[in-house]
Amino acid sequence: MKETDRGRNLRAGELPRRRALTALMLGGAGALAACTALPTSGEVSESGAVGGSDLQLVQTAAGPADGAAPEEIITGFLRACAAGFFDDFSTARAFLTDTASASWQPTATVKVYDGTTAPVIALMDNQVSVTVDLIGAVGPAGAFTDEVEVDHVCQYVLATDDAGQWRIAELPGGMLLSDGDLTADFAAAPLYFLTPDRSRLVPELRWLPRHELPRRLIEALLGGPSTWLAAGVTTAVPQGAGIGDDGVVVEDGAASVDLTGLADTGSSDPEQAGLLVAQIRATLAGAVDDGAGQVQGVTVRADGRDLGAAAALPAVAAEPGAVVGMCAGAVVQGTTSTRTTLVTAQTLGVDPVSHPALGSDGAVYALKRSSLLRVLPGAGVADVILSVGEADDDEDAQSLLPPIADRHGWVWTATGGALLAVDGRGRRAALNAPWLNGREVLAFDLSAESARIVVRHRSGGAGERVSVAAVIRDGNAPTGLGDPLELPAAVGARTDAVVWYDPVSIAVLPPAAAGQDKAAASGVECLAVGGPLATDITSPAAVALTADRATGTVQLTDSAGRIWQHSGAAWRVSATDVT
Repeated sequence: MKETDRGRNLRAGELPRRRALTALMLGGAGALAACTALPTSGEVSESGAVGGSDLQLVQTAAGPADGAAPEEIITGFLRACAAGFFDDFSTARAFLTDTASASWQPTATVKVYDGTTAPVIALMDNQVSVTVDLIGAVGPAGAFTDEVEVDHVCQYVLATDDAGQWRIAELPGGMLLSDGDLTADFAAAPLYFLTPDRSRLVPELRWLPRHELPRRLIEALLGGPSTWLAAGVTTAVPQGAGIGDDGVVVEDGAASVDLTGLADTGSSDPEQAGLLVAQIRATLAGAVDDGAGQVQGVTVRADGRDLGAAAALPAVAAEPGAVVGMCAGAVVQGTTSTRTTLVTAQTLGVDPVSHPALGSDGAVYALKRSSLLRVLPGAGVADVILSVGEADDDEDAQSLLPPIADRHGWVWTATGGALLAVDGRGRRAALNAPWLNGREVLAFDLSAESARIVVRHRSGGAGERVSVAAVIRDGNAPTGLGDPLELPAAVGARTDAVVWYDPVSIAVLPPAAAGQDKAAASGVECLAVGGPLATDITSPAAVALTADRATGTVQLTDSAGRIWQHSGAAWRVSATDVT
């Protein structure tokens, strides 16, 4: 196969843009919740929901025609796979021999390819090869993993049946879908698990067939978190729990869930039951619309017993408050004329202070050359809780990355390329993250509930990666990071900054065009964690980016030092004297 320009770009490290999913984000029955705020606590309310479970158009495909050539059999089989969720893959199986049909498991692995380039089908004897540009795979529980491979080849072996008709006798496991078929057949929806202290919900994006979506969501939730997330979350779902005979029914905006296998697992504990209901309610409320509106209430029964009301967990998308910045040597909250001074310039001293962060207890953290400062609410003096140089005026002193305070009272930064976390008294946590050994941390951000971290890192000035991992804790103290989930589409941004855009997506400033100055480049790219989603947001030219981690509110800084805020479809300058 001749190598295309697109293939050469991919081999040079440029990933496909994968814009086939954009239609999902523009509204209608398939509107995607990724890159928008998600409902996770309090009364269930409206939000951008993933499409309804059975409201999409029913897809059909023709079976094999008499006398069809091997290439036609493969083409028809691929079409039938795309429509297979509506006929239990009976049409697709008609293209297989009886033996192949008996062993074929279509949803074991769904290989996803870039549909902007048509598959290349070639015949050699009784074998047909299908060559595609692979972008990822969806596992049986709906977890998406990036698997970028140009010219990925799938081999099919054909044989004639008793009637002399060509049928597929050997085929790869699972099935092959274009990204367009993926969006037509699958919904991207978050499952909700719990932080280890069981006080917050943590979303994980999954790709699940739209047909019978409510049931599939609960099945996936009962199956637990993916491996990369499991190290930093827990669940109230008891081992052995399953869906009962009455299944999962959504009608008139209300959901009824019948579970089984909970009788001997402690589900009689009201606290445990409330947490389980909260996970189920959040999972269904954010994803299902039965035509009468989104799910507004959930009733969960386990072995015939009503589990009661959902636990009142604080939202993942907690109110983030106004942005914190520096103005005339003081730490201020807000960028409008009504901003509030949190720490005066007199308290901080005459030396330059930058990159303030606000802790959950109201303490303010900021960088002063090679030191990390902490100022308690109402205090008139700043304490140095971390220093990475002999003195602040030491020219050889290492620098610190901008601090981020988690909700447990720990402050995260990095020095010398190594990630670290300290408590309010400056005591360092022993962070174990083997996948960062020998790599330089360039930027990072914590998710709203402090259970996940996104890190941009590299090795030897090259080999840049962007990874998301679960934060592992002993009590409230961080002890390490779980295995990484790679986000290759975020690599190559024009700045190091990588921020949580909302509970299930991150944002970066995408690369400048060839020959374009970085300071003149515009646009923000929103990338889902756990899916081939990339949404471009038109924006002014920017050199720095931050976001509130919860609602998709973005702040940009341009080369003139102006702060731009995104509100709806419009951008406006919110400040010119705040950094």
